[in-house]
Amino acid sequence: MKAENEMGDTLTTRNAVDPPAGTKDHPGAISRPLRLAVVVTHPIQYFGPMFRCLARRPEIELTVLYASLQGAQPYKDTGFDRVIAWDVPLLEGYRHKVLRNYGSERLGAFLRYATPEIVWELKRGRYDAVMVFGWGHAAAWLAFAGARWARIPFMLYGDSVPLYEGEIGGPKRLVKTFVLRRLFGRAGAFLATGTLNRLFYASYGVPAHKCFDVPLAVDNEFFRNTAENARKHRADLRARYGLKPDAVVILFVGKLVPGKRPRDLLAVLKNLQPDFPQLAVAFAGDGELRRYLEAEIAQDSLKNAFLLGFVNQSKLPEVYALSDIFVMPSMFDNRGVVVNEAMACSLPVVVTDKTGVWGPGDIVVEGHNGFVYSAGDTDELTRLVRKLVVDSRLREEMGARSLEIVQRQGYNDCVNGILRALYFVKGWPAPSPGVPAGDPAFQIVLTTGPISGGQRSRRNSN
Repeated sequence: MKAENEMGDTLTTRNAVDPPAGTKDHPGAISRPLRLAVVVTHPIQYFGPMFRCLARRPEIELTVLYASLQGAQPYKDTGFDRVIAWDVPLLEGYRHKVLRNYGSERLGAFLRYATPEIVWELKRGRYDAVMVFGWGHAAAWLAFAGARWARIPFMLYGDSVPLYEGEIGGPKRLVKTFVLRRLFGRAGAFLATGTLNRLFYASYGVPAHKCFDVPLAVDNEFFRNTAENARKHRADLRARYGLKPDAVVILFVGKLVPGKRPRDLLAVLKNLQPDFPQLAVAFAGDGELRRYLEAEIAQDSLKNAFLLGFVNQSKLPEVYALSDIFVMPSMFDNRGVVVNEAMACSLPVVVTDKTGVWGPGDIVVEGHNGFVYSAGDTDELTRLVRKLVVDSRLREEMGARSLEIVQRQGYNDCVNGILRALYFVKGWPAPSPGVPAGDPAFQIVLTTGPISGGQRSRRNSN
């Protein structure tokens, strides 16, 4: 079957696999698994479980194409400012190939991953579709070229949000708009990670019916179960880190870098500790700001401020379990999956309006399981944290709602969204509906400046 996309290109992709044979009882049956290629730069701790779930589905024959094994092997992480070796399996349970990478970090971010072999791999592999993570590196654009040559559809999976679009101006904005509109016009489907990600695509003219919900997820069961077990020994766990049994602990998890604004939590501690001497702040992470945090803690004689250092994946649930409130004070964070982790461990969450995790239908709901505040406004953050510090029942109720919400954002939801997108790009009846054209997320009016609490509340009530 031939068809034209929005850019006028003729595509012959719908007959790469025979349509579902189907029966009266099973109208969606297919004659053989769909051969799906996934292009990603390197193994990432959150993606391994999703790939294993995909590989277990009989409808899909999965091959993940990596440009590098960084992550599965120890490497120097510039953000954490140390060598990282993840302690969870990243390559087990699914088929993968490592392509030769001609890129280098010395050549800049775009050319860090450059794998010309991917063009031939997509042709000779006789794939039915390719799923590409992002478009900010050469390997992705080589995958787009390979998909075009092999005449197979590609699906985009990214976490871009429109919150920072106003910061790009002049010729750079014009070039970006031209390039992305051309690219998006050729994409077969878009795997949306959240409300603001869908809004980003909509701002470049992507129709709603081409977007399918595929959240950036974590292993909810692992985090929930491990945290529940850890809470049985909470006093001992706190003692291990030097925390008092009756402390109310605010937790930061991530790289100690300026864009994450960890120092804002020290400001909150200074503001509230005179009234709440049991208040504590714990930082689970490492990075260039560590020495500045240590100096500020010493200079101001702050009590109950703890730098836990880098905490690996298998131990993170324990850190969430010893905490009471999770705060993500980032100035720039498209999709901080540490919020998912905290929610899976039943914590109330406080995030900035410069993160991509809030909005109608997303995981942080104002006043329900947490709060959203203007990035950099430590007075507003202090006020919201105070609400949670004084009300243990509110913390417990919001934490329970966090767990309830995030359980609808698991790996099975990712797989189901990918399957719906695959059926869509093949022109087959969907196994279940995709994102409806009337999705209320598309009715939000975007702003590029700071967002007031009132605006957030109105948006989250849609």
